[in-house]
Amino acid sequence: MNPIEPLRNISHQGSYLSVEQIDVISTADICSSGLSILGCVSILIFAVAKKKVCHSSVQPLFHMALADFFASASLLTSCVIHKVYKSQPDVAFFPCSYLGGCITGFFVITFLLTAAYAAEVYMRTTYQDVRPNRRGFDPKKTKRFECMYLMYSMSWAVPLAIVITMVGYYATIHQDTAMDHIHDYCNSTCLPFFSLNNLRVCGPQSESMYEWLRIYKFMFLVPLLVAFLFNLVVYIKTFSMIRKSFQRGGQLSAGENQKLRRMKKNVILFLSIFFVCWLPTVLIGIISTIEGDQMNMARYYPLYLAQAILSPLQGLLNTLGYGWQRREFKQLMCPWLTRCCGGQTHRVVE
Repeated sequence: MNPIEPLRNISHQGSYLSVEQIDVISTADICSSGLSILGCVSILIFAVAKKKVCHSSVQPLFHMALADFFASASLLTSCVIHKVYKSQPDVAFFPCSYLGGCITGFFVITFLLTAAYAAEVYMRTTYQDVRPNRRGFDPKKTKRFECMYLMYSMSWAVPLAIVITMVGYYATIHQDTAMDHIHDYCNSTCLPFFSLNNLRVCGPQSESMYEWLRIYKFMFLVPLLVAFLFNLVVYIKTFSMIRKSFQRGGQLSAGENQKLRRMKKNVILFLSIFFVCWLPTVLIGIISTIEGDQMNMARYYPLYLAQAILSPLQGLLNTLGYGWQRREFKQLMCPWLTRCCGGQTHRVVE
């Protein structure tokens, strides 16, 4: 008998993902997170090997790569547990719940770090004289802001502190929770669905545990949305500021027009990476909040699959968008790549 059938008898009438669909989703998560790990490792290794970790053009990306690495590694571990203990959900349920806290925490860190990066670009722009320097922003004129160290530190400390506190609270609930009758479907807890409507049927969970898991959901979605809107506003304001600064001297030169086009391209790239990677997750979060326990998960299987493919790819796409596609970054890490690709160095968007 299909292991989903008993669940339909003890819960509401909503439809769940089949075991086969969940297995496909976990495979997609493993592949995407594995690619992100490789991308993040490339940044981390080159930055350490070249001793450029503290360089102003590398340090923000190093932070993002490190957070993406931990997030992808946690997700990969959780999905592997799902594969290995597919027929033993009682073994996988609680380890995956703890890993879910790690996944949430590290991805929230990446959101905050992208916002900190956007803020640093804006602050650097306000303290630089653009027009007189025809070659673009001069790194020697760049002011090093004390508050940026605080922003990057808080981007790590606050989510980690919240997750550690919540995991500790979860452990106290865990001790008093019996798991005598866990169904195979509940092994899907290893996968970050962010809908959570399946959890009421995964054993005798208390209402407090369910509410705690709902907090996890919104602790993830709220920073995601805030970070995207913050980045959008800040980059638009930065681009506008630079364009006005160029225009003060009259008609723009060919070089200035080229710099503006490059910055526009980079801004669109940064925002597109964020938007494409997390759009399926946001949609699932909104739908699950509106429909609640009546959500038909099977109906949204393509959305869950898109989430599994795109969301874990953030680490890989960040390393490409913020790192390897920038000539200055390639000059610092691999000068031979710069000679092969050609082009001019620019620092309009670092």
